[in-house]
Amino acid sequence: MPIRRKAIPFLLVFVLVLAGCVAPNLEVVVPATPPPVAADTAPDPAPSPAMADAFSQQLRAAVAEADFSAMRGLMDDSLFVIAFWPGNSLPPMPADDGVGQLRNLHMTGGPITFLEPDVPLSELLGNQDPFHIFQSDVQVVDILLSHGWGPEGLGEAMLFVAQRADGSFWWYSIIIAPTGFPRAM
Repeated sequence: MPIRRKAIPFLLVFVLVLAGCVAPNLEVVVPATPPPVAADTAPDPAPSPAMADAFSQQLRAAVAEADFSAMRGLMDDSLFVIAFWPGNSLPPMPADDGVGQLRNLHMTGGPITFLEPDVPLSELLGNQDPFHIFQSDVQVVDILLSHGWGPEGLGEAMLFVAQRADGSFWWYSIIIAPTGFPRAM
């Protein structure tokens, strides 16, 4: 039996309504006790400052070599923040979009080099604590200062390394100062 033309809009609305249905009150059941650990395996050690330093060195190398694949691997899948000094920020974006922005807009002027700060990082950010400039639920553990950003390579940037609750690290954000961070004379 062929579908009548008058029935097609009804079926289309019916399918769209069904597609929008959500099952209410779904619960994820987590066992009260964790599964036993085999005797021959040890739990992962708590992250040490050396582990954070090793992650930061990986980040330095990936950025200095413009290795976008390695940079992507150091980011969280769901969240990367690009901000500009002073005060403008793009909305948090997926890591793939962040890598595209860096590749196409911000790493086009020349080699990126890493600097030892000549003044406290807080002074470069208008006396704001750089470890607490972002969301309160993000634990920043290291900040890398770099030079060579933007089309002419005159910009500076701070790269923020954060630590997750499980102890692992990720490249959370970058603050780019297109003409460099201001320094008091």
